[in-house]
Amino acid sequence: MNRNLYNEKTDEAWNKVYTKLERNGLIEQQHQRHAVGAFMKWGIACAAVLLCIIISAVYITNMRTPQMLTQRNDEANSTLVKTLEDGSVVYLAGNSSLQYPVHFQENKRNVILHGNALFDVAKNKTRPFFIDTKYATIEVVGTSFNIKSNNKVSFELSVSRGKVKVTDKKGGNNLLVSVGETVMLSPHGLILRQTKAAQTGQYNNCIRFKDETLANIIRVINMASTGAKLRTVPEQASRRLTVSFSNDTPDMEAVLISEALNLRYTVNGNVITIR
Repeated sequence: MNRNLYNEKTDEAWNKVYTKLERNGLIEQQHQRHAVGAFMKWGIACAAVLLCIIISAVYITNMRTPQMLTQRNDEANSTLVKTLEDGSVVYLAGNSSLQYPVHFQENKRNVILHGNALFDVAKNKTRPFFIDTKYATIEVVGTSFNIKSNNKVSFELSVSRGKVKVTDKKGGNNLLVSVGETVMLSPHGLILRQTKAAQTGQYNNCIRFKDETLANIIRVINMASTGAKLRTVPEQASRRLTVSFSNDTPDMEAVLISEALNLRYTVNGNVITIR
């Protein structure tokens, strides 16, 4: 850009405006032209700077506040399984919902739970995982645990692997919960006790996947299976599928997946490969 030419054109335009204003008696003295013109130019420049600051502030705020998505399970008798960006798996019970970001922040992983869910959190010591519920917050690094936080139970958490730190929102006190332990929220605060029975089996009876990748579906199936293991070839791993399983064997699950995606599968010993 020719800056000198630009300035000359700008001055010429301002002079034309103020000449007309003088003729109409709107400016009393000729010498006010330069003062008023300089003031208005300065005001426009300030407005431009202020606009840039506002745009930058909005951009920075959006960068610091991740976009949140919501996964909701409205079916009372099934579990909706969701694999998060970091590889953590959430088994969402009926009439429950989970809010999670499209991308986790660099220094932490935050989600919000309403209702009941089983969490299998991917281990990452430098990026702790936080779960916010109505009455308590949970901090984990990598573990498996069951949370109840619904209309019948204000808050209850049972750990099946690792350790979890639970903080009572109202009282502010916290407890470290280990494998085989359950923490409950009473009117007097958090109470720790031994877990009486397994809390995870209920989530695997009838599971659903909604628009999930084949790789993530197979991973979840293998985590729960004690028999044959499923696998797929790389070119099919990103295929997406919505499907339900109800106490099905790995063989039947392979059949259902193959039919839904128009694929085939082969069996080699204890491994079923979907191609």
